[in-house]
Amino acid sequence: MTQTSDTVAYLGPEGTFTETAARMLRLGTDDTALVACRDVLEVLRTVERGEAARGVVPIENTLEGSVTATLDALAFETDLLIHGELELPVNLVLAVVPGTTLDSIASVRSTARAAQEVAELGRGHAAIVNPLAAERYGLGIIAEGLADRAANMTRFVMVGKHVPPATGWDKTSLVVFIDTNRPGALLQLLEIFAARDLNLTKIESRPTKTELGEYCFFLDVEGHLNDERVGDALATVKRTQRDVRLLGSYRRSGARQRDEAERIGRDDASYREAAAWLAGWREQAREA
Repeated sequence: MTQTSDTVAYLGPEGTFTETAARMLRLGTDDTALVACRDVLEVLRTVERGEAARGVVPIENTLEGSVTATLDALAFETDLLIHGELELPVNLVLAVVPGTTLDSIASVRSTARAAQEVAELGRGHAAIVNPLAAERYGLGIIAEGLADRAANMTRFVMVGKHVPPATGWDKTSLVVFIDTNRPGALLQLLEIFAARDLNLTKIESRPTKTELGEYCFFLDVEGHLNDERVGDALATVKRTQRDVRLLGSYRRSGARQRDEAERIGRDDASYREAAAWLAGWREQAREA
C-alpha cells in the first residue's frame, strides 16, 4: 500500500455501515481514497504505518453496547487518538438483482458480503444489507426499514495521530487505571469531575488484561483538554491515579447545543474568575 496523506482506512468489507461512516467522515473531497481492512486492529496498524491518514471503526451500538474490540485496541494496542465521531442509524434494506420479485425469492442472505453473493447468484436470491452495498453491486431495493428496532444506532470514531483543536462542542475520552482496588476508589475518581462541574457521558469498566479481577475505567467527559476545567481534571486524575491513557479530545457528534441557564458558573471564564478571587485572598495571606 502506498503511503498517502488523504487515505482513510476502515473496517471492511466494502459496502458496510463503516464504509458509509468513513465516506461521511473522510478528509477533503470525494477524491479521498478509502481502504477496507479485515479487522479493527488492522485499521489502526494501517494508520500507524502511515499508509492512511485516518481510520474509521465502530465503537458503540444501541442494542449491543460498546464494541469491545475497538475499546481494547485503542486502550492497549496503539497510541492513536480519536479525532471525531459520527452516529448513524442502522437502516437495512432487502436488495435483489433487478427483475427479482418477493414471490420469487428462494433464499435470503444477511452476511457482510451478502450483496456481492446475491449479485453473483442472480435472480431468486435476496440480501439484507446496508443501502450502500446494494448500490455498490447494482442491486435493486424492494423493502426498507428492516432493522430490529427503529432506534438502532451505531457510533463510529475516526482515529489519527494528533489531538484536533477545540471546537466548543467537544468530548474527551480516557482510560483510568486506579491506584488500588479499595472501597471508594471509583467514587474518588468521579468526584474529580463532579467538583469541576464536568459531565461524564460514559463510565465503563474493562479488564486490564494483566491480572484476574483487575479493571480499568473508560470515561467520556464533555469538553476539550484545552478547556481549563477539563485540563485541570485530567491533571488531577494523572496525579492521583496509577495511570491514565488519553484516547482523544475531539468534536462530539450531533448539532451544537447551548443552554445559557445551565452553563452559569460552568464555563472557563467563571472558572478563571473563581481562581483569581482565590489568588487575591492568598496574596493577602502572604503579605500579612
